[in-house]
Amino acid sequence: MRRADPVAAGILARAGAHIAEAAEAVCPAEPGAPVALTGGLFHMGEPLLVPLRSALGELVPRARTVEPAGDPLAGAVALASALATGTLRLPEDPALLRLFGTGTA
Repeated sequence: MRRADPVAAGILARAGAHIAEAAEAVCPAEPGAPVALTGGLFHMGEPLLVPLRSALGELVPRARTVEPAGDPLAGAVALASALATGTLRLPEDPALLRLFGTGTA
């Protein structure tokens, strides 16, 4: 049986809060806005997901968690394509998202 590690739990709680803050920065305000969690970090399971769900409930209470439409690479390609075509619909937040080189070469 494993003993609880309060230091590790604190690190994961802070990680969950930071992930929720990133979701809050880009999440539409309307009720039911989808939030997908993707990437290998989430395979760690409940030690991260419990504090993350709690933080999402506080920061983005009207959002709903959905299955991702693809993997992280597919998301990066979609963002790059939208950026290249001028159709990116994310708000720019200097603390979380900064766009460089949006002009054409």
